Amino acid sequence: MTDLKIELTIDDTPVTQAELAKVQEWRIKHVLQEMKALGAAIPLSASAINWLPYPDAKQLLLATKAKYADLAAMQALYQAPLATADKFWKDVAARSNGNQDLQEGKVLLHVEGIAMPQLQKVMGAELGSDFAALINPEHFYSTGNTITGQHIIETFGCFGEPTEMNLYPETGDFKPTTPDSTYPLQMNGYVTLATDDDPLGYGWRAYHQIRPTANGFDAILAAYLPSATPTEIINGHKWHLAVEFSELIKFAAAQA
Repeated sequence: MTDLKIELTIDDTPVTQAELAKVQEWRIKHVLQEMKALGAAIPLSASAINWLPYPDAKQLLLATKAKYADLAAMQALYQAPLATADKFWKDVAARSNGNQDLQEGKVLLHVEGIAMPQLQKVMGAELGSDFAALINPEHFYSTGNTITGQHIIETFGCFGEPTEMNLYPETGDFKPTTPDSTYPLQMNGYVTLATDDDPLGYGWRAYHQIRPTANGFDAILAAYLPSATPTEIINGHKWHLAVEFSELIKFAAAQA
């Protein structure tokens, strides 16, 4: 295998790992401020958080989330924001057209230096909260895996507040887009609100297409959201996906 290379494209524009690090730093400090405001045990002042170097801020966020790793503890800390998010998404679903006219947020990915089976080994394992937090600062809780389903809390699209949800693999024939025939592997799933398993008209979906190459793989990473979803969420989730998969690939390469 060649040295690890991760190339990402958002809206026809290449995105560097340095740019993604800046996005992570911005969102890490946002989450730290959010958790502190909700009463999380963070010893630093709001001003001191803003002055933290990126590596220190990341470690502080991981350590803080570890204190609330239990689902009940995270639910208690985020009780009001989670209720707000549920109401927000139900309103979006009510103003949308079910699983039709979905809005697409897409990222193109080219990877060299790690084979797809190595990544699948990580993604098929139990994806706990510690791992979820490591690969994206706006992951708060996770249990399950991409094969059988996940129960997660995350902020969707770098917008608003965390949502508690279930992610299920698609078992039917529905696909939110016409597949690219040159990408033989697909990961197709849909999201429900965890409070009542409301599928929101089956219009909140993840659909990733993957193509193995001689030195790694290519992927089309995409989220599809109900028609009334604010554009800011569609655009923000492109960056969320870019951060998440970059960190996931780095982790898998290090394990290999």
